[in-house]
Amino acid sequence: MFEAAERGEIVLGGCTIDTGNPTHSCPCGATTHGHVDPIGEPASQSEPAEAFSLGEARTYIAEVRWQFAKTMPQWPHEYTVRVWRPDLNDTFETFASFIRAEGVVKPWPADSPTPRYHHRYLAIDGWDYWIMDGTIEDTGVINRARLDDTWQ
Repeated sequence: MFEAAERGEIVLGGCTIDTGNPTHSCPCGATTHGHVDPIGEPASQSEPAEAFSLGEARTYIAEVRWQFAKTMPQWPHEYTVRVWRPDLNDTFETFASFIRAEGVVKPWPADSPTPRYHHRYLAIDGWDYWIMDGTIEDTGVINRARLDDTWQ
């Protein structure tokens, strides 16, 4: 299946809509009338994180544990899990909202003709932070990767 994706015969997920093509749509719900972000809303309508600053983001980042993703060494990144710090649950949700509201949509892998994902990435102090699809309330993990890593 991955070989077929590499040849451009199939798409393995993520939005690959091309606004220059008026006859195509994406399984995520996007059409040539506008991309739908990973949570199913038009990208321009993402809600800004309520009163959350870059300084508060840095404080949260410094307070939580970051674990290297050992099962994906070919794509080096780290993650933190909501339940590791239940005392920071509200801050976890606010930071996740901040990432989604302020982040930039990027394809992953960036060099692929058929990227698997299009998530919002927020660059802070040399790291890209992102969350996966779904609602903020259902999000359990925040990921990060060094901006200078070539896996992106």
